[in-house]
Order: sequence, then structure tokens, then C-alpha cells
Amino acid sequence: MYTFENIVGNENIVNSFIKSSENNTVSHAYILDGKEKTGKQLISKTFAKLLLCENSKSKPCLSCSSCISFETGNNPDFFFIESDKKSLGVSDVRENIIKNLETKPFKYKYKVFIIKDAHNMTVQAQNAILKTIEEPPNFAIFILLSKNYNSFLPTILSRCVLFKIKPLSPAIIKQFLINKNINQTMAKFYSIYSRGSIGRALNIAYSEKFINFRQDIINDIVKLDSLDLIQMYNLIKKYEDIKEDINDILDIYLLVYRDSLIFKQTNNFNMIIQTDIKTNIKEISNMSTKNLVNKIEALLKAKLYLEQNSNFNMTMECLFLKLKEK
Repeated sequence: MYTFENIVGNENIVNSFIKSSENNTVSHAYILDGKEKTGKQLISKTFAKLLLCENSKSKPCLSCSSCISFETGNNPDFFFIESDKKSLGVSDVRENIIKNLETKPFKYKYKVFIIKDAHNMTVQAQNAILKTIEEPPNFAIFILLSKNYNSFLPTILSRCVLFKIKPLSPAIIKQFLINKNINQTMAKFYSIYSRGSIGRALNIAYSEKFINFRQDIINDIVKLDSLDLIQMYNLIKKYEDIKEDINDILDIYLLVYRDSLIFKQTNNFNMIIQTDIKTNIKEISNMSTKNLVNKIEALLKAKLYLEQNSNFNMTMECLFLKLKEK
């Protein structure tokens, strides 16, 4: 259900939305920017629900016809635009937005448009929506959901209120999972792998696929030192075939080396996160401190390069040559 009570973290954004509704200072265009599964949809849809609510300006009342139809996906003045293509083109903007602005709201005060993955709009699509954002009808509200606000034209950015969704701390996510009846040990484990996302934490917590996936990657880490050059390149090819999961893969590597470094320094399994692989952690901790630190630094650099769209194979080759250094 779309309510502010269900939103965890990012209180400054939520409070700003509520105050703008209460004070009648709602902007005509917003950008919510943040990584995947950080709550952009929940926050934006709850705000849209509030704007369309017939009884309240502070939080959705949940009982009016607008709130009820919103929850069932049938509110006539709410539009959620997404594309199954890699980019949003001019036709998407014209058919889903501009055409729907030709008429006034069907029943409620506003027409609210949320554009998923708006950073994927082509330049032509952004230019098509620009005039509407520059001179919007008084009933139109646009919320652009983005993973990279730098993809927008400067003219788009200058006409939108930009909010940056911050990843949540592991402590907040851990407590959220505990409240969902997940035991403390596993809640801590999932919170570390969540990368600041409650949505991701929940997906992992209820996914047997992830547990098997993680074990497969840990097996790769354990045998890495014994691989010859051909086997190393085969491993890179394996990861290339699933490179949509590369962030998860590198996070698993990082956490294994992190735990190994902590255990090496403390000789205390209570200080590590992945207590289910103590044997592996102890074995890897036999490396020198410098070697473990170098591996962690190499992994962090590789993650950064990949985020900057560096060549996948070259980045992974450099990474694994570093990881195999003695």
C-alpha cells in the first residue's frame, strides 16, 4: 500500500513533498535520482497518491475514491510511463504524455505523470517534453525517476526540483528485516549485501537463487589462486555472460576479502559478517595483510571503472591479474 508510513529513510524528501502539498507550493516537475531499488517508485507514487487524494493534504486518506482507485491501478488521472525498450523515444512522450495533456483531469485536481527510467529518454524525447515542462498546464505534475540525472539536458535539469535518494545504512535495513521476523544474524548478512536498498535486501532474503549464486561465486574465489591463465580468462567469460550481475559478483568478492582481513587482524570469528563460511575465511586470511588490502582496493577500482562504463573485459582482466598477485 502506498503510504508514507511504509517509506523507510529519506525523511527530508518525504517531508518536503508533504509540506509542498500542505502549503500549495507543489512544483510542476521533479527528478528523483538514485540507484535501483532505493525507493524511488514508492516515494513518488505515494506523493502522487497524496496529490490526487480528495480528503487530505498531509497523507493519503486511503478511503476516498481517488485513493482506492490508485491502489487498484485504475486512477484515471495518474499515469506511470515505462518502456520495455532500452530508451524512451519521442513516440513514448507524445503518446503517453503530450496526448494526455490535451484534456483536463478526468475527476481530480491534477494529472500526475511518473516516468520510470527517465534518464533513458533520448535527446529528441527530452526536447519533446521540454516545452511541456517549460509551460505546463496548471494541472500537470511530472516526476522523473532516474539512475543518472547527468543524462538530462541542462534545460530539463534547470526546470525540475532535483531530489537525490540516499542509500540506507546497513543498521536501518537490518532493523527493518528484523521487524519482518528475519533473525538478527541473517538480517545483518542481508543488510550488508543490500547496497543500501530495502527492496534489494528483501529480494535477497527471500531468494534461494541468490544463496546458490553466492555460493558459486565463493567457490570461484577459493580456487582463484590455483587457476592458470586460460582458466582465468574462462572465468572472466563466465562473468561476461552474466555481467548484469557484476555488481553482485564483485560485492561477494569484496565481502569475502573484507572478512578475511578482519579475521586476520582479530583472530575472532565474531567480528566477521559471513559466519557461514568460516573455513573459507580462515584459509584466505593466510594471505598477507598487504595482499588482502591490495585485492580490496583493486575490487573497488574495478567497480568504479565499470560504473563509468569502462570496457568490461579489459577491466576484468586487470582486476583478476591483480587478484592473482601473491
